[in-house]
Amino acid sequence: GLSRTHDATIMSAVTMNLASRAPVAVKAKRNVALRRAATTSKSAKTVVSCSAARSDDATPGPVKRLASAVVGLGAAASLALGAPDVATAAELEILQTPAPASGKGYIVDDSGLLSRAASGSINSRLKELEDTTGYHVNVITVRKLVFEQDPFAFGDKVLETWYPTLEEGNNKGNLLLVKNTKEGAIVGGPAFLKGVGNDVLDSILSKNIPINLDDEKYGEALTSSVDRIVAALEGKADPGPPVKYEKSREKTYKTKEETNEKREIFSNVVIGLLVISFVVPMVQYFGYVAGDPDWDGD
Repeated sequence: GLSRTHDATIMSAVTMNLASRAPVAVKAKRNVALRRAATTSKSAKTVVSCSAARSDDATPGPVKRLASAVVGLGAAASLALGAPDVATAAELEILQTPAPASGKGYIVDDSGLLSRAASGSINSRLKELEDTTGYHVNVITVRKLVFEQDPFAFGDKVLETWYPTLEEGNNKGNLLLVKNTKEGAIVGGPAFLKGVGNDVLDSILSKNIPINLDDEKYGEALTSSVDRIVAALEGKADPGPPVKYEKSREKTYKTKEETNEKREIFSNVVIGLLVISFVVPMVQYFGYVAGDPDWDGD
């Protein structure tokens, strides 16, 4: 009985050893099957498991444990590196925000640049515009762009996310302002851009936004830009760009020429006074001597 048990144990060990040493053709078929399976949604897990199963030893050894640890660290590192910062999170939050509903709101002030009065004024103007013309304009503010640093590209991405078809976005527009870089962008559908016109668009981007942002007048930059956009879409007269205020720079110092001129005048006055102080007493003295008959020169 003991001999039969021993023989059975040896046969089992031989069978396991032969099973673990699969022919190359079998392994090739297995690899093909795994590569096909990699196209499914569970491909990552299948590839990792088959990579760990290529060892001839069925028992996990130090190399397998090290490989598993490396895979775990790599996954953790990818998650850590993929975590967005605050600015990127703000961009993603804007993209995930539903499009402002018609007649209910037109502002996504993520950076908190607008006061309550400015927000009320802009909402009122844009609601009236939509009611009378059908154009819908959104005002978006963001503190910083990291994920997509070009404000025009980010504005287009928001527009395409909110209005994915041409019919939806044809008469829609986005006015974007970036606080950190003090930049702005205006994007929109074909009907919106044609209604505003290139001249007004260029003037807003080159004057309304930079002139006001130089003085950190964020609310004024947006309200004045909205006023010009609304006027253009309503067919009214353009209020025009702001006039840049140039501070008076009158000099408070004298030039070299002015200093030399003053110095010459002062020198002439001093010399004249010295001459007078010497000449006048001498003239008086000689006059006195000439008029005195008793003066004998002694």
